[in-house]
Amino acid sequence: MRASAALAVSALLALSLGACTGDRASDQPSAPEKPQSQPAPTPEPLLSPELEKGFKETLAEGPRQGSHYFGTVQFPKGESWVKLNCFSDSKTVQLKLSLETIGEYTVGCSNSRVEKNANQLNLATSRKLHFTIEAGNEARWIVSIQAPQK
Repeated sequence: MRASAALAVSALLALSLGACTGDRASDQPSAPEKPQSQPAPTPEPLLSPELEKGFKETLAEGPRQGSHYFGTVQFPKGESWVKLNCFSDSKTVQLKLSLETIGEYTVGCSNSRVEKNANQLNLATSRKLHFTIEAGNEARWIVSIQAPQK
């Protein structure tokens, strides 16, 4: 009789220990593994800059990442546009656009929305200029240079 009482106590002890150790967790599916880090999705599509009414594109490039040298680009006398849409895969970054002898300027690219930037040029004479965009690889961009239709 003592043996059956000891067996009953052992069985009760085993049941209570099983309940305290969380055996129930093994009944539930395990959590899925986290995917590897990927670039942040663009909150909206990274599209080509809007074409100005009465203008045509003389250069259209992208989408691209990082820096790019475009070579010589023809700019007409009078009004033209340099438009850039960009997005950063990480933190907010600065892109530097350079036009030989005209100058350079920076454009901020956010990681929370597509930035749309437009700069107007008004040249006294037609010119060929070297055009460059300097950017880190986290910046994705599309550029458009627009001149009046003739």
